Amino acid sequence: MNTGILFGFLIYLALLAYIGWWANRYTKTEDQYFVGGRRVHVLAAALSDKASDFSGWLMLGYPGAAFKSGLGAFWAAVGCFFGTLADYLLIGPRLRIYTGKFRAITVPDYLEARLKDDTKLIRILGALIIVIFMTAYVAAQFTAGGKTFAEGFGISDNMGIILTVIILTAYVITGGFFAVVWTDVVQAMFMLLTLIIVPFLALAKVGGFGKATEIIAASNPTHLDPFGGATGWAALIFAIGYASWIVGYLGQPHIVTRYMSVEDPRKLRRPGIFISGIWTIIVLWGAFFAGFLGYAMYQTGILQVSDPEKVIPAMAVELMPSWLAGFVIAGIISAVMSTADSQLLVASSAIARDFYHKVLGKELGKRQMVNMARIVVTGIALVGLYFALTGNKVVYQMVATAWGGLAVGFGPILTLSLWWKRVTKEGGIIGMAYGLISEVILEAKIYGWAFNPDAPGFFGTLGQWFNAVPVFFINFFVTLFVIIVVSLLTKPPEEVVKLHEEIFRKVPIEKGGKTVMQARAKSQVENVAEFVLAKGLA
Repeated sequence: MNTGILFGFLIYLALLAYIGWWANRYTKTEDQYFVGGRRVHVLAAALSDKASDFSGWLMLGYPGAAFKSGLGAFWAAVGCFFGTLADYLLIGPRLRIYTGKFRAITVPDYLEARLKDDTKLIRILGALIIVIFMTAYVAAQFTAGGKTFAEGFGISDNMGIILTVIILTAYVITGGFFAVVWTDVVQAMFMLLTLIIVPFLALAKVGGFGKATEIIAASNPTHLDPFGGATGWAALIFAIGYASWIVGYLGQPHIVTRYMSVEDPRKLRRPGIFISGIWTIIVLWGAFFAGFLGYAMYQTGILQVSDPEKVIPAMAVELMPSWLAGFVIAGIISAVMSTADSQLLVASSAIARDFYHKVLGKELGKRQMVNMARIVVTGIALVGLYFALTGNKVVYQMVATAWGGLAVGFGPILTLSLWWKRVTKEGGIIGMAYGLISEVILEAKIYGWAFNPDAPGFFGTLGQWFNAVPVFFINFFVTLFVIIVVSLLTKPPEEVVKLHEEIFRKVPIEKGGKTVMQARAKSQVENVAEFVLAKGLA
């Protein structure tokens, strides 16, 4: 084991331990444990949101896809960027307003109150969707952490998975939401620095971008084709397949929970979009080019890598001094942990609060509820550990499967409930039930990431057209349609409709001689500058 790499990583680990200890002082109640008491600053929430979003997929799965597919994988970055914008425009502010009014701590909390569901079915379905797909998601993060430890420290993948589980579970149990948010902020910066440094070092090592493209063109010309060699309709479908991550953003509980915690919902628009947008562009650029240039290095013999998804840790070990490589390994583990900690927290809330407390009606004190949530975190981590050790260990595919289940289960009903006053609890129940059942069946039957055109009995010739399109992308719109149809056939309570109209009615407001529309006409930079100056940050 390289002692320099170990030294850099241990410094990072000590920092996490300190944050967990600090956060534990502010984690005494259920509200603080799950949403930070709704007093998280927008900067922390925005960085935590993105760190929770991108996970080991960003540091291992996506560079591995760029390594294997070349320029075609860039469409995934396009989908992720516009998905981020969609979250801040369609979900964030309205969800924060509604959940604050209802005092909702979890997504099922909000949906039950918004749709006035007295049957508890929405809460039960929500808890099932979270537990099933979030556990699968956690397993993907454990796998990513295991691969990183294996490449950085020369141990087996399975031993790396076990180390990841121990470190991660310890600080989630200790600090709850405050620990998760503030470790996410630190981890977001680690991820940012890693994905800036590694591609530039690779460029210098390979002899520049022009040299890299020459090497790639000589070995595999389709790597330089943004459509993977496809033409016509096939090229369009290829791009849609990679960019389809966009719809998933609307239904990820571990991401949207960040919006529920923000102190001021108005800041989710201007500062929130600006912070998240810039961070997202930089890290996606870095992750893509790390995999793309890593392929060129591999073709010249500079880099030896047994698994395309290990390309970034392999590049760090190859290109950097050992102590600095330790920090890069820490950056990769940061990406893994910043998502898995949020997922463990959301999954534990689904069992401890949504099912045990709300459905079964078991009364516990606030401190007891926090302790129970910590026990549940441990249980879910152990189940995730089992699947990580026994699964296929392909991070990109594992994440896509879990992402799709959450996208279809929550995305359509969450979006409609925030924007359409006419949506009903019957539409929500049937839509969520359809989403849960269909995703479990389809993701298992059609191999998670893409349709299988060769599978007998599934879509036939049509399957050939949608070979590159994930199951969840099409199923998202089917679920949306189901909810709309059922809602139109039923009727929501009058008080629910009136509440929605009252909360979101448009009122002309004069401020400083300008209307709201005139104020919004200012550029993004002007609004952010105004925010920074008002807060005394500059």
